[in-house]
Amino acid sequence: IQQNPLLGFIAIAIAVFCSGFAVYFEKVLKSSDTSLWVRNIQMYLSGIVVTLIGVYMNDSEEILEKGFFFGYTPLVCFVVLASVGGLYTSVVVKYTDNIMKGFSAAAAIVVSTVASVILFGLQIITFASGAILVCVSIYLYGLPKTDTSKLSQQGTEKEFIRKPSTV
Repeated sequence: IQQNPLLGFIAIAIAVFCSGFAVYFEKVLKSSDTSLWVRNIQMYLSGIVVTLIGVYMNDSEEILEKGFFFGYTPLVCFVVLASVGGLYTSVVVKYTDNIMKGFSAAAAIVVSTVASVILFGLQIITFASGAILVCVSIYLYGLPKTDTSKLSQQGTEKEFIRKPSTV
């Protein structure tokens, strides 16, 4: 496979640009008087419209012949219901912040990997150190903030004698 550095750079630039929307999303949710649920409906309606256009452009004949829900298995229904996770994301961002949303996503990765090890016998040794780092970072982020202004005042009250430099 031949690599294309320009294409890779463009992909990274787009990803960085899009990650800025998370901060904007948090600002809109916290500064607006509009309900969280109204905001979710606004976001999901646009996604639903775009998706339906794509579905009908690709499969309109089959949908008209067999119906929209033809071929849905219980697993597909479960995945559709699991998409409600987007609502959880909105609630987390509304009532905490974007960093906590990142931590919760990392915690979900850890939990799903542990479940994969237990349920499917997945053998991952190096993952353990990453999982520990994620758990420690979540713990440290959740610690109450301490007042460091007193510490900085104590440091300025002490006079340190420095030797003159011999440059």
